[in-house]
Amino acid sequence: MRKEQLGIYNVTFNEKRATPIQADIELIEEAIIESIVMYVRGFHNRKKNKGLGAKHIKLHLEKDAQGYISIEELVNLGKSIREYSKLFKESFTDKNGAKIYEWENENRVRFRAVIDKILPDLVATHLANLPSSNQIISFYSDRNLNKPMGFKNPLVAKHYEESK
Repeated sequence: MRKEQLGIYNVTFNEKRATPIQADIELIEEAIIESIVMYVRGFHNRKKNKGLGAKHIKLHLEKDAQGYISIEELVNLGKSIREYSKLFKESFTDKNGAKIYEWENENRVRFRAVIDKILPDLVATHLANLPSSNQIISFYSDRNLNKPMGFKNPLVAKHYEESK
């Protein structure tokens, strides 16, 4: 998965516009295309503090940022999503239809990756020529937050509660 890590790095810091993240290796081997998630350059609107993709996620790489993530955690995002999928079998879908992947590391830091379809008007405005479904919208941790992040997925919450 070195190519995947390099792709994530190049979308975040260089001029690459998008890279695939293989969410579930078994599904990919069976050629089910929906299992491929795109990590895109995206955008961030500072006035509204909203955005998606690498330009939005990159803000979490600053040590004092709310939701701080390390570069290692970012480039290993695909691996973390695959580990989640192996353990919980499928993502959690929130009330807006976004797929939520959540986990806790050995240091009890919690992470959330949000994957959703991009609305066609956003694609036209900010993300021309990119696919409009299964894109990583956001990725962050509960570092520098006032309290630990609560898991949205009840199965994930139960798993980590039982493992304490």
